[in-house]
Amino acid sequence: MSVLVSRRLVLGGGVGAAALLVSGCESAVEQAASGPASSGPVKGGILRIAASADAQPGVILAGRAGNWHWRRLVFETLVELDDKRQPQPLLAKSWTLDDARTTVVLEIRDDVKFHSGRALTAEDVVFSLEQVKVQANVSQVRPVALKLTAIEATGAHQVTLKLDSPTDSLLDLFHFTPIVDKETFATLAEGKTVVGTGPFVWKQWKPGASITLERNPAYRDPERPYLDGVEISIITDPTALLTALRGGTAHLVNGLPTADLKPLRDDKGFALENAGGVFYPLGLNVTAKPFDDKGVRQAVGWALDRERIKAQVFGGDAMVSDLWWTPTEAGYPNDLAGHYKLDAAKAKALVEKAGATGAKVPIVFANLPTMKSLFEIVRYNLEQIGLAPEAVALDTAEFDARQVAGRLGPAFLLLHGMVGFSSSTILDAMPSLRAGNPSQFTTPRYDSLKAKLQTAGDDTKKAALSEISAYLLDESFSHVTMVAPQYYPRSAKLIGAKVMALGSLVATDAYLA
Repeated sequence: MSVLVSRRLVLGGGVGAAALLVSGCESAVEQAASGPASSGPVKGGILRIAASADAQPGVILAGRAGNWHWRRLVFETLVELDDKRQPQPLLAKSWTLDDARTTVVLEIRDDVKFHSGRALTAEDVVFSLEQVKVQANVSQVRPVALKLTAIEATGAHQVTLKLDSPTDSLLDLFHFTPIVDKETFATLAEGKTVVGTGPFVWKQWKPGASITLERNPAYRDPERPYLDGVEISIITDPTALLTALRGGTAHLVNGLPTADLKPLRDDKGFALENAGGVFYPLGLNVTAKPFDDKGVRQAVGWALDRERIKAQVFGGDAMVSDLWWTPTEAGYPNDLAGHYKLDAAKAKALVEKAGATGAKVPIVFANLPTMKSLFEIVRYNLEQIGLAPEAVALDTAEFDARQVAGRLGPAFLLLHGMVGFSSSTILDAMPSLRAGNPSQFTTPRYDSLKAKLQTAGDDTKKAALSEISAYLLDESFSHVTMVAPQYYPRSAKLIGAKVMALGSLVATDAYLA
């Protein structure tokens, strides 16, 4: 039996490309680290957070913008992937994998208690992983959990997992899934009793207004957390969010558009914590004209001016790539990352060859500032090759509903905050690529290549990833227009707070200088 930390599994994610998308922070980091921190941690104080999205405790197993700033404060996961994608023990002390890579044994800490005072056991881990399988809980890693053919408590603090075939995605499942209290899970949506094992205890939620957390006095490390509590204010206006941070009423904010970060970048009083990143794809429905013709889909790839998108939409703070994974992915095919280069003449010829010149192309997108800016460039690019794009801007609720129902029309702009998942997990979980994708794309060949990648060993992973990358570029049912980081701006007075891959704020070691 071997330890489940093979290079492929550990590095299989891709927290972000190059320096741009690696979790961490920029600007006043050095000041924050070497200034006030040198005097050591300070006990006490209230961490004040301002966030644009309200809590959704009823879907705690899913990734939701309204949960990222408190979920990891109240709940904990089995492991935590650090900024180098190395798995670090949290509730799981160790995890081992048999030679066939189909049996995993987790050893759970025996000194953990829920906020109710009840001791954490292996049965709680079993319950939590089983809940991930439940469709109504809308976990993005449900496809990974469904691959577990057995989840059994094989000791008071030991859990054994069985699979029919190996998968690269288990560490993503362990990192992403909070371990919940089986006695209160059913009432989480009410937001009154939210019980985890984390360093802070849920005390009060005023929907649409605020969340109050208090220090967990019975946390297993009696010296943590340093803070007495956390106050989260819900502020939907970006200008008010920025004012809260700059005015000192918030130590950290979540939800500021990239364009609004500019005044903070060179201000040594602040730092930008990178929470990973977001994919911005342009999806094309292969069952709708003109995109039922692969040549037209490829023409869109040659038409997109990604450098202009990077400069004008993201202020240069983004990565141009045609791939669905980032360079930290083991076996990343560098030679394919820039496959589609701007070539309007070639794109126009492909459209003419398909007889699609003048075809109307409604493009659906959520009515958000970034998406509107992105659409304007895409529209210009498609007009240059003879297509006739039209804007279909929807409010986010209607857009989400149509995305879930798969009714987005012939073309659509999406955003997926999934930088940080492994390629295997992305293929199963990302809406643009997974089974039932809004492009209506499915072929036996696609399924075969996915299975080949997801069961590949260390020696075959690179070839499998290159093969499916080339296939996706050729079929062109969805084009990555950009991969951009997402930030949590914070005051330099807040020391020791971390933002993990996929967005969770961790404040176990945080204090206020």
